[in-house]
Amino acid sequence: MPGTLDDQRNAATIYASLSSYVMTASLGVIAAQAAIATFVLDKRDHLGWFLVCMIVGIVASVVSIVFGGKGIAAIAAGGLDGTWSLKPDGDSFNKQAIACLLGMFLLLASVFCGRTKPDNPNADQIQRLNAAVTQQQTQIDALKSQCATLANELKSLSGNVAHTAKPTTKKGHR
Repeated sequence: MPGTLDDQRNAATIYASLSSYVMTASLGVIAAQAAIATFVLDKRDHLGWFLVCMIVGIVASVVSIVFGGKGIAAIAAGGLDGTWSLKPDGDSFNKQAIACLLGMFLLLASVFCGRTKPDNPNADQIQRLNAAVTQQQTQIDALKSQCATLANELKSLSGNVAHTAKPTTKKGHR
């Protein structure tokens, strides 16, 4: 024996409230995805699967909200006719819950995708950098020595030119 019209209406209100809570959870998943994306994009690389999980997770969360809205609209439309159905055509609330759970699962899966970026260079990189710095320092020292030698030669040439130069006079002038 079905309940009274008030009982059906109260049950439909509970269903609609539950659907609103699932919508709120889906919005929370989207917000968490944004926060996690900010961290992961900065700290990890090789993010192919991360991006797939994030995009599909956002789509699943949005689809969950859409199904919840359809379910609430179907209950409200039935209520206008005086028939408060808890299972409107298409069972949108079940689809909403599945899509929300999929979005949550993909959010959790995305956390484990990607590889941590190396913070410190490894021993091989340090040795290569050290060798490059040593080579550069040797080249700098050689250039300094060449520069000093050229400067001394220039000074000696300048001194010789000053002592050997004779003043020239133009023809017809004294």
